[in-house]
Amino acid sequence: MRILISYFSRTGCTEKLAIAIADECRERGHEIDFEIIKPALFSSRLREMAKDWPRYPSIGGTLLSRWWREHHIKTYHQVEEEIQPLQFPDVSDFDRICVGGPKWAQISYPVARYLRTVSGIRGKKVGSFATFGGAPLKAFEIALIEKPMERLVNCFGAKIAAHVYISSAYHELGLMPFFRLVSLLRFGTSVDHFTIGTDYAKRGIESFCNDLLAEKDPSSS
Repeated sequence: MRILISYFSRTGCTEKLAIAIADECRERGHEIDFEIIKPALFSSRLREMAKDWPRYPSIGGTLLSRWWREHHIKTYHQVEEEIQPLQFPDVSDFDRICVGGPKWAQISYPVARYLRTVSGIRGKKVGSFATFGGAPLKAFEIALIEKPMERLVNCFGAKIAAHVYISSAYHELGLMPFFRLVSLLRFGTSVDHFTIGTDYAKRGIESFCNDLLAEKDPSSS
């Protein structure tokens, strides 16, 4: 298969995950091309966060209530950001598309714009991947990227066939002491056990590739 891996990486963490996915696919005999998603204008992290500040109380509420989390995901207005011209503006010739970026409030803004910009994605099987600062909390880190990605990809006529979400153990605003404490309280282990190169990440990438490269859609059986 010919596979396109499109990703935005602000600090290099998501890039490492994209490369690890590419290495696994190549080992299985598949051809890989990369699309590096680049913002048209690079902004500071604080300026990026300011675009979503009004929604932060709602995001905090997702930790306290499952009902509110589902409501927030359904009603959240995804922020987008202009990106530079693409190397592959039409992905029709690819058998699979992988799209990834860091988790911000939900989908990182350049990734959201990429999905709206690229053509030829209708009918494709898409692999979704992302990195986030903390441990893989299903109710927060994973839910707030997985469901929005599924909804956005479905809007453009494609389907999520695989997903993998890995911790970067890094946060630009210095929140890692809090994330490390949460990891210890919730999982009894350091957040470093969920980063690239760990057994957790290797299993996740292998499972991701199994699902992405399957000829038959598992949900149809």
